[in-house]
Amino acid sequence: MKKAFEQFRKSGSLFQIIKGPQHPESPKLFVLDSSFNPPHLAHFQLLFQTVKNFKLTDTQSHVLLLLAVNNADKLPKPASFPHRLEMMCLFADYLQEKLPHSVVSVGLTVHSKFIDKDKVLHEQFTQGRNTNIGYLVGFDTIARIFDEKYYHPLKISDVMKSFMSRGQLYCLARGDCHLNAESQLKYANDILEGKFEPVIPKEWGSRIHVMQNDYPSLRNVSSSEIRNKLKSGQVDNLKEELPPCVYDYVTKNMTIFD
Repeated sequence: MKKAFEQFRKSGSLFQIIKGPQHPESPKLFVLDSSFNPPHLAHFQLLFQTVKNFKLTDTQSHVLLLLAVNNADKLPKPASFPHRLEMMCLFADYLQEKLPHSVVSVGLTVHSKFIDKDKVLHEQFTQGRNTNIGYLVGFDTIARIFDEKYYHPLKISDVMKSFMSRGQLYCLARGDCHLNAESQLKYANDILEGKFEPVIPKEWGSRIHVMQNDYPSLRNVSSSEIRNKLKSGQVDNLKEELPPCVYDYVTKNMTIFD
């Protein structure tokens, strides 16, 4: 995957599919946007519940695992981008097996902001097709999306207007967030009631979906927590947090997280 990653960086492309279908004709595109450092079962649970609850029709949906190689907040700490890409491809095979009514792709983008990602994905996937795009993220990412500091001196309501008029945001309530689970689950309704106006327009609340995690044991699973366990030698504990293919990869390549 190092060669594929280097080719992407040298190509000057804004977005590229590395694995999977380039142009699947699906009415719903679910984009799991993450650092994948490493991918874990909380990622899978978010995908599984979202696809189950929000799939538009009985036809295939398209799942895109998307890695931004220029992140607005996070420096490229271990693992390296090529290693993350290898784990994403393993995870894509796992998802393809577990989500037989979806097709799974792996993609790279240079964009760190969602408004830019959304533009390039619409250019790639929706031309001539009626494709609905939904973004699967952590609740902390939703909080960042609506943080005024990333848009100053512009207003969020102006900058994000196009994105929020055509996209959807999906996440699972977490147990390790700055807001408790009850507040997270009420977040979209609070927006609908106008509690965050004028910063966040109330109509945007209908496009944000915060779900209760069906598996409480996965509520606090995160890539950073998994990396900490690897560094402290708690390898066996990770069998309940990683897909088997990713577990095998990280335990055979533990030095990539040093």
